[in-house]
Amino acid sequence: MKQLTENPAYKVLQVALAAGEEMPRHFATSDAFIIVEQGEAVVFFTDQEVSLHAGSTLAIPATKPHTLVVKQDFRSNVILAGGSRIQFSDQV
Repeated sequence: MKQLTENPAYKVLQVALAAGEEMPRHFATSDAFIIVEQGEAVVFFTDQEVSLHAGSTLAIPATKPHTLVVKQDFRSNVILAGGSRIQFSDQV
């Protein structure tokens, strides 16, 4: 995960993972908006799973835990509120 920009209103992170990689269970402290640039992945929530592919978008409410599993080399931008953070379950 790489931070591309941040100001008081928002920040943009780039998430780039190879096929077979996984982003462990985590949540954002603000709403998160994912914009997929390339690849395929599945986001697993407690009650549903959502497939992502190049060109798709997904809004994730603040503090909603999820896991990302990459099916095909994946790159996306994630937009969060300024000052927010990503909290992994091993950091709680």
